[in-house]
Amino acid sequence: MPRIVKVGAGGGEVHWHDALKDLRADDVLFLEPGFYTIPQGITLTDITIKGTGSSPEDTTILGYINLSSDSRYVTLENLCVNTNQDKNSIFVPMEANTYLTLRNCVIKGAGNDTAVIAINGKVTLELYSTKIINGSVSMFEGADFRLEMNDSYIEYPSEEFCSLALEGQGTAIINNSKISGSVNTFKKTNVELDINNSEVDYLLLHGQTWMNMLNSKVLSRDDSCLYVSDDCWINIIGSHFNGGVFLDKKTRAIVQNSQINRMIAVDETDIQLNNSLITAHADFQNESKCDATRTTFNGNMEYEYFLALSGNAQFKGHNLILNSNTSNLAVQDDAIFKVNVLSSEDESLEVECNKKPNVSILGMRWTAIKK
Repeated sequence: MPRIVKVGAGGGEVHWHDALKDLRADDVLFLEPGFYTIPQGITLTDITIKGTGSSPEDTTILGYINLSSDSRYVTLENLCVNTNQDKNSIFVPMEANTYLTLRNCVIKGAGNDTAVIAINGKVTLELYSTKIINGSVSMFEGADFRLEMNDSYIEYPSEEFCSLALEGQGTAIINNSKISGSVNTFKKTNVELDINNSEVDYLLLHGQTWMNMLNSKVLSRDDSCLYVSDDCWINIIGSHFNGGVFLDKKTRAIVQNSQINRMIAVDETDIQLNNSLITAHADFQNESKCDATRTTFNGNMEYEYFLALSGNAQFKGHNLILNSNTSNLAVQDDAIFKVNVLSSEDESLEVECNKKPNVSILGMRWTAIKK
């Protein structure tokens, strides 16, 4: 039978260190507000620990927590784990097959390159209304994981390390959350990544990543706020990118009802754009392909071209809106550009090209020029 153990310094309560010495499977520990130290860390098995304060930081565990290899679950609720050593605040070993659930928690790292939450083995990680501060949540190469992140926040705006690292294989579902820093997948990653109604600073996707993004924002204004490579597939709906989207290798992309500041596609990328807006610059190179429908391409004074093709790139467009805003359109090398235009702020377009038959623009006047 599960035991309820009340831990504190008052009368009738068990002292913290006595409670740790007598832990049993399925115990539920209620911690009254205060500071609880475990300088040598602790290994937990099938335990629930709940803080009884009005906020998570009222009940703070000073130290770090490991899950045992045979643990079925560990649940932490309404408390803070503060680790100021070079240790993972929470560590799950390779042999694990377990659930780790954090509800209304604050988990603090030391602000170095050590992950705050380090996941190995087979793990379901649930983050509900939880803050991860000064470090990353990392799924390592051997992990077989399912991540469910709801109404939560990761704050680790490092220029060297990512905030959420997804290696190994599994599924990551991020809902109504914010990640300050980057979300990374890697060469050996095989993962489905779903991002819904959330904000991230950067997305850097490699390996075999299938990403679905709905009603979300990528906040960085850098050239590669979204970088997608290798054999990744992305499906983006109703989302906003403040910076540049860079696609290379064999990326496949579907973008609908979204706004992107600038886009560059190279190698063998294949892109479908539907009812979307490119606000500053689009560039298609090498063997890339794009099929755009009801999409607007705008230019601005920062870029020479608002739309450019080179190499053997192929671009098909239907019912497009082309607004050069004094920028140019270029179709170079053996690239092919076949579109019909629904409307434009320009009376006519000048197209820099060396093979006029490779260009067809229906619905507005255009002139081929050589630069």
